[in-house]
Amino acid sequence: MHGGDIYRNQVHMDFSVNVNPLGMPESVREALLKGIALATTYPDPQCEKLRGKLAEHFGIDKEVILCGNGASELLMAICNARRPGSALLLAPGFSGYQKALEAVGCTADFFFLREEETFGMGRMRFESFLREIRIGKPEILFMANPSNPVGTLWDADQMAELAKCCEEYGTLLVLDECFMELTSHAGTHSMADRLAQFPNLLILRAFTKSFAIPGIRLGYLLCPDKKIAAKIAGFLPEWNVSVPAQMAGIAALEEKEYLLKAGDMIRKQRSLLTAELEKLGARVYPSEANFLLFRWETCGSEKSRLQKILLEDGILIRDCSDYPGLDKGYYRVAVKTPEENRRLIASLRKVCR
Repeated sequence: MHGGDIYRNQVHMDFSVNVNPLGMPESVREALLKGIALATTYPDPQCEKLRGKLAEHFGIDKEVILCGNGASELLMAICNARRPGSALLLAPGFSGYQKALEAVGCTADFFFLREEETFGMGRMRFESFLREIRIGKPEILFMANPSNPVGTLWDADQMAELAKCCEEYGTLLVLDECFMELTSHAGTHSMADRLAQFPNLLILRAFTKSFAIPGIRLGYLLCPDKKIAAKIAGFLPEWNVSVPAQMAGIAALEEKEYLLKAGDMIRKQRSLLTAELEKLGARVYPSEANFLLFRWETCGSEKSRLQKILLEDGILIRDCSDYPGLDKGYYRVAVKTPEENRRLIASLRKVCR
């Protein structure tokens, strides 16, 4: 259900996971090395310095911030704390939400986005979505901004309207912004600066994607209601964030220029990669994120085998046929460096030939 399986495949370039193409910042690397030297001590179970740095970054109280061993641990803790009897998910969407819900015995309903609308949500579709909430009154709703695997970016006013609707009908809204910092639109599209307006809103983020450290596992949750935050914290293990991870997060929060540079590269390369994929006959769906969803029909009966074919060149892409709402022929690729993107296109040209 996830990308990144380089352990059972011979992979030279991994396009199946979507991390910052600039790679790990040097300051973060240095912090990790210093952290390893301190690995003989237990980590701070409260993540005091890291939470303080995050509080300063967002201008909020550190008591409403929780840190986790990746965003996935926080998803599990949210579901354990809430124990929802009903849930609503957008489809196609990230499988981790469904996994966390199933772990507490909750079966989710899906609101399906339409291929003919490029898996976006215009005003009429959004009204239908709000109506679904009013009728079904789900106890919890998970939603990613930008969406995954498509990369659609919902604006903050739309998300505020959604949060207000959820509050009115008793739905806890968990907004996954793990890819937000790589869109170059965090300042205008994130709900982080509106957090205090909606006590039923949780914002999930991770250092994983933004700073290219998926192996470190470091995520955090912004929760405006201290009682809800305390309850979720009760389902997190003690010492769940290692010394190196905490130090890496503190260093990463100083890397402002790095994120700006990455956003600029992603925007340019995403446009170029989209154009090249379309030249090869792929249907590419609009994205504001550091990845692209496309439908591959160029090679007829071989379209469902594209992932396996590219592996012969040592290139791993994400087969999206296991996403609810998608089927065979849908794939997702990360936006990487110019050289890596060129090599991907070269391999796809060989497939077409």
